[in-house]
Amino acid sequence: MFQPPRSAHPNVKFTCTSQDPMVIDNLPFDKYELEPSPLTQYILARKQPTVCWQVFVPNSYKNPDVAHPFGYLKASTNLSCVNLFVMPYNYPVLLPLLDELFKVHRQKTPPEWRTNFSNYLRTMPAYYAGPLRRALTRMGAAGNVTQTLVPEAMDNTLSYSVLNYLKRLKNSAKIEYEKLCNDVSSKQMANKVNQGPEGVRVTPRSPLKRDLLSHPMLQDKFQSQRDQLNEFGGFVVGVGHRKHRASQSYRNAFDIPRRNLLDQILRMRANFLNPSPSHTKLQDDDVVHSMPIS
Repeated sequence: MFQPPRSAHPNVKFTCTSQDPMVIDNLPFDKYELEPSPLTQYILARKQPTVCWQVFVPNSYKNPDVAHPFGYLKASTNLSCVNLFVMPYNYPVLLPLLDELFKVHRQKTPPEWRTNFSNYLRTMPAYYAGPLRRALTRMGAAGNVTQTLVPEAMDNTLSYSVLNYLKRLKNSAKIEYEKLCNDVSSKQMANKVNQGPEGVRVTPRSPLKRDLLSHPMLQDKFQSQRDQLNEFGGFVVGVGHRKHRASQSYRNAFDIPRRNLLDQILRMRANFLNPSPSHTKLQDDDVVHSMPIS
């Protein structure tokens, strides 16, 4: 059954009736801190961190006149902020059922409990089936229990034609993605070929090992290390890309600390007396090795 039409952006409303906050073990939920506003100021001024106000989205249920909560607003314990707790849909009904399932029935589903849970599923939007199934698994429910309580058939909320259309879009997107990856890989390989080798191959002028072992003055020293001498045939020395250092502009004299004024004056004098402007040094050679990374 289709839901009543509503805006794509949720219009969250809340009730000003104080309720007890509900949380059970291992059940995932989201928590968001609200920005300061007249609403948060009013909630904090009440100084009641142990109660909450339920929030809901209009037209989220089949009957527009009924709205089940999906979370609540609650002040923090130290009254420093107001948080929005996002819980499962219609959590006042679901949480006691889940707590009873794990703590009382030990994942057994008696008829009365199953009837109550089935009634909850009928009030729940179909797109909550997947998250609810994952939440049960995270809470420690066995695989057969999860599939029995929330069957995968509940996920099929779309018509057959829409599912086929989405499947075709998925396949075409996958083909387009693989084509794009292949194009990028081929261009990268072409760029590597055009750039030439990334290293310099070292070709020895003479066999090093033979010279060390045959030389009259070195024969005694290296004879015992015969097995440790290698020729390193085909050895390639990597050539790193030269990084161009960013040009440094002249510094403002008023930005120089007082303790560095004398050193800076010496640099200014050297640059001023330098006859060639192209060889002007804005920094000493030792300072170049201490440049910040930016």
